[in-house]
Amino acid sequence: MSEPSPHRLPRAVRPVRYELRLDPDLASASFLGTVEIEAVVDAATSEIVLNAADLEIDAATVVAGAEVHEPAAVLLADQERLVLDVGAELAPGPITIALTFRGVLNDQLRGFYRSTWTDDDGAEHVLATTQFESTNARRAFPCFDEPDRKAVFGVSIAVPVGLQAVSCGPEVERAPLDDGRTLVRFGDTMVMSTYLVAFVVGELEITDPVDVGGVPLRVVHVPGKGDLTGFALECGAFSLAWLAEYFDIPYPGEKVDLVAIPDFAFGAMENLGCVTFREALLLTDPDQATQAELGRIGLVIAHELAHMWFGDLVTMEWWDGIWLKEAFATFMEMACIDAWKPEWRQWEQFTIERAAAMDTDTLHTTRAIEFPVSSPDEAEAMYDILTYEKGASIVRMLEQYLTPERFRDGVRAYLSAHEYGNTRNSDLWDAIEAATGDPVRSTMDTWILQGGHPVIDADVDERGLRLEQRRSLYLDDGDDERRWSVPVVVRAGDEIHRRLLVDRRETILLDEPVTAVVNAGGHGFYRVDYGASMRAALLVDAAERLTTVERFGLVDDTWAAVLAGRLPASSFMELARALTFEDQLPVWRALGAGLRAVGRLVPDGDLDLYRSVMVDLVRPALDISGLEPADGEGPLERQLRGLLVELAGAVGCDPEVVELARGWEADPTTEPELAASSIRVVAAHGTDADHASFVERFRSPRNPQEQLRYLYALALFPDRSQLDRTLELAVGEVRSQNVPFLLAHTLGNREHGPATWSWVEEHWDDLLERLPSNTISRLLSGIRWLVTEPTVTAVTGFLAEHPVASGQPTVDQYVEKLRVHAELHRREQGRITAGLG
Repeated sequence: MSEPSPHRLPRAVRPVRYELRLDPDLASASFLGTVEIEAVVDAATSEIVLNAADLEIDAATVVAGAEVHEPAAVLLADQERLVLDVGAELAPGPITIALTFRGVLNDQLRGFYRSTWTDDDGAEHVLATTQFESTNARRAFPCFDEPDRKAVFGVSIAVPVGLQAVSCGPEVERAPLDDGRTLVRFGDTMVMSTYLVAFVVGELEITDPVDVGGVPLRVVHVPGKGDLTGFALECGAFSLAWLAEYFDIPYPGEKVDLVAIPDFAFGAMENLGCVTFREALLLTDPDQATQAELGRIGLVIAHELAHMWFGDLVTMEWWDGIWLKEAFATFMEMACIDAWKPEWRQWEQFTIERAAAMDTDTLHTTRAIEFPVSSPDEAEAMYDILTYEKGASIVRMLEQYLTPERFRDGVRAYLSAHEYGNTRNSDLWDAIEAATGDPVRSTMDTWILQGGHPVIDADVDERGLRLEQRRSLYLDDGDDERRWSVPVVVRAGDEIHRRLLVDRRETILLDEPVTAVVNAGGHGFYRVDYGASMRAALLVDAAERLTTVERFGLVDDTWAAVLAGRLPASSFMELARALTFEDQLPVWRALGAGLRAVGRLVPDGDLDLYRSVMVDLVRPALDISGLEPADGEGPLERQLRGLLVELAGAVGCDPEVVELARGWEADPTTEPELAASSIRVVAAHGTDADHASFVERFRSPRNPQEQLRYLYALALFPDRSQLDRTLELAVGEVRSQNVPFLLAHTLGNREHGPATWSWVEEHWDDLLERLPSNTISRLLSGIRWLVTEPTVTAVTGFLAEHPVASGQPTVDQYVEKLRVHAELHRREQGRITAGLG
């Protein structure tokens, strides 16, 4: 018999209901607490094992019938466990566990922690808030901190005078305490997992509720930001109603609070009825925000509300199922916002995220979407692009292949059958298979249980369209025989051919195979390598022959072939020239990414040539778009103009655009897309005076989004002294939640990336101590273009000796991508300049 896992609790005792009281002291950054846990003994035992971390236990009692026990309480810090030795065998049946404890409001943005904010007079204020996913509820109160140990939670909080508190349930009672505080009691939650509990205490303002089918929806924030709540209320109200209709199940809680937290390690967290967010992902002025900023806020709100059903109501049995709730919520956020704002064409924009997931998934260091999870650190590694974006892409591919209506029928059946319970991932596939009759589980297993994805070689012979699948790899050793059940959709003229490509090869008979589009619609999570004649045919009248998403796929697949060494970079430049009059945002985002990467390959002495080529490529599209907003244009047209301005000014150094950008950046009435792109153009050519001005705009922004625009633009400044000042700011006043992103951007600076890396090495221990553990891997995303040989050696050597506890698989992927770029850099030296001609 195998040894029990040190990370899994014994099954002898299960919780039923928690009665939790907390007494936070914000001034001393500490808290006291009591918890009574109604539980059931399922198998006779003399000890009870719970989870606890960073807590001190002052008293413990176990009541079983008429017997009262005072067990010895032993904290096992390395296992994050609390063992109660009862001293007598507890028979099966109900018990009550009562514990008194104390803890610290930490600054690590996990568990029960401190967050600070500064008012208009410069005074600092403190609030206490929580982040429990995955395994941090145990840092706030002793509990059975595993997703299948569901229970009801009743929460009470002693609130000092002048402060407010919110939690998962509605406020049901206020009772004065002798010391002047108020004990606020919240209604019981539904049966749910510990990681979904939340409470926030501080100087809070709360909007009037919006009624959504009988459910009150509010936004909670620190004082003075009420004017930034309207967009979130509108989006939240639509999303909550739309999701309830889609799932055909009423919202499972009694109220919804969307809570903006100044310091927050994640983007947001789906605590039942008390959803917490970074301020920049909830609070905004729509008249001053870019389309990307508004879209991101909308998607995050919809994502977290989708979790109320998919994750909260129906929950994974164990952390290896994190991917499904996150992938499905990512899929649902797209569908929801597409229904709310169809003019945003959200599924077209999702092509960018899908391509980024494919980029990671083309590495040897990718992983299966679902993999065995044992420890908390392994659970933390689940929160990556493969869980969210690849997972959502696979779900979208399945939905489109089955049809949205049949897919939704299966999802509804799954949720209805398992509400308030826990599931394995196969339960969803089985429900959809039962609803549709298609081989869903066997198909999805090939995508979920193995890493990677296929590239489909497509060419024409005398028999028709020949398709052959192989694994897509940048560093291909030719020794990978894995296969997928690929839902291939081919369009030839007016004919649509659907095939589940299970074997390595298949031929489709077509009347006009040379004009066929493989991956028609662009929903498949696979790349296509066309034969020369097919590729040439597709480029003739591409704007009419291919949809926007299909043109995006052609560009993205071409750049992937360059990275893999199957095509030279000059082939990408030829494609860019063929699409220079392109007028759709997703296609230009793919072109822009590839063109920026080409710039990384160009020797310093040829940068002027590269910049002139960039301007030649971008100006036709920019001339079509126009340099000023026009009446009647939509949000995506404005966003495209902003992207083209940035490419022409920040990358191509077009003097006209640079001069215009300086005027736009200085004018507070400038349209948001031009304002945001102008910030980056000015930064790329920035003077010391510009740097000082940007720092002041970061310190005194009009809204959270503007603050981040100016902060991250500091990474683009050209002079070394400006870099030094930016790094000083990073370790000084920048919030720890934002430091990793600022450093990642700075590592990506062509001129200063190596110097930034040296600084990161020097400050490594300080960064580990200051930053939330789950953000270190985000910082290291910036290493991927440090392609000079000395820096590659320094980076890979240092990271080999300094593994990252939380997110090491992601770091391994960044290191491999660095090697891919270094190999590309080596291949293209000596020929890239000729390819610019």
